[in-house]
Amino acid sequence: MYHEHGHFGPPPQWFIKRRGLKYLILYLLSSKGPMTGAQIIDEIERLSMGFWRPSPGSVYPALEELETDGLIKVARVEGTKKYYEITESGKAFIGLPSIDKTTAAVNDFISLARYIIDNWDTLSETDRNRVRDVLRDLIKTANIQC
Repeated sequence: MYHEHGHFGPPPQWFIKRRGLKYLILYLLSSKGPMTGAQIIDEIERLSMGFWRPSPGSVYPALEELETDGLIKVARVEGTKKYYEITESGKAFIGLPSIDKTTAAVNDFISLARYIIDNWDTLSETDRNRVRDVLRDLIKTANIQC
């Protein structure tokens, strides 16, 4: 996701703290597509690298309020699971351009790659080799001559 501060990736911590849970839910639905409440909780925990796992008691009321306000809607129901998606009103509300899932995946990849580069010295040799394997596949797929 492109942000006004000039980069792609997850929203910065100041965005999360200033805007709150409802904005973060809208951001996730905008960038990841339809998600259940449980998936939203898991994704927030992943984005915060385990530092924050919002409770169901905060996420589900936020989802209900966002739905009442017309900013999200139920995309589909599978058994007891409701999958929520952001509406055009929700996209306009957060002021972020809508992007497709492939672009969102590339944006996430770039953010994570930069994190790995910044922390290369702390990676185990096993993880370094795993990263090298993926890089070889990318170079081959992109037909890059090294």
